[in-house]
Amino acid sequence: MNTWQSIKAEIDAEVEKTTTEPVQDVTEVFKYRMSKGGAGIPNDNQIFTTWFFGGGDVNYLADYCYFLYELSQREEYTMPMLVKMMRFWVIQPSTFGHYCGLSRQYEFSQNINEVLDSIDKEAFRALLDSYRAYLGNIYAWVYHYMPWGVGSAFPRKDEAYYKRALELLKA
Repeated sequence: MNTWQSIKAEIDAEVEKTTTEPVQDVTEVFKYRMSKGGAGIPNDNQIFTTWFFGGGDVNYLADYCYFLYELSQREEYTMPMLVKMMRFWVIQPSTFGHYCGLSRQYEFSQNINEVLDSIDKEAFRALLDSYRAYLGNIYAWVYHYMPWGVGSAFPRKDEAYYKRALELLKA
């Protein structure tokens, strides 16, 4: 079993690396649109696949890490409470990212989960700080590779469009 220090060191090494280059998962899933985590191909030729949601979830995980970090600084939140929240807010949702092909963040979440019951608040904050930085880097690269032009496939409707739709309802 890993120690929290070894997990933190491994995450920190990835943070340093992913500050200047994308993690392989992001390159495969977001740049080259490879489906490798079980999410499969789009249904009914839709534009948005589950990677679209998986990328956004990584951002939420980073936010939840921040909230937990802040809560951990308050006396009324005990480690058992924080561990329970961590498992609901971060560990469990990271599974969806894994399903969408973001395997490394999931691996880190599982490693953190293994030590949660044996660490104190200081170690908890240290792990959250590193993991959140890693998730932030992933999201920065997801944002970089996001196909922003895809919104052109859904043009805005004008008032005439909706008036015509209402006319069809009356018919």
